[in-house]
Amino acid sequence: MTDVNRVFKVKGKSFYPLGGEFLYVSGYSIRDESQTDEAFKAVNLAHGNTALIPVYWDQVEPKEGTYDFTSVDALLASARRNGVN
Repeated sequence: MTDVNRVFKVKGKSFYPLGGEFLYVSGYSIRDESQTDEAFKAVNLAHGNTALIPVYWDQVEPKEGTYDFTSVDALLASARRNGVN
């Protein structure tokens, strides 16, 4: 077998993702920060570095041609509040 050198790198260092998936089926409410805060705390408890979070298109484009990234901004703010960068 030949050597396979496929290593995902971030800033020149090997990166091994460890994380969780947040509320895939039901989504989440940006009105309830405690929901995402708890999820990010769980990533921290597992010493994770990755989170898979659904962002549904109808949240980002509620009206055709009109974009609203409030939900994405709220997720990023929650991640930062909880030390998941």
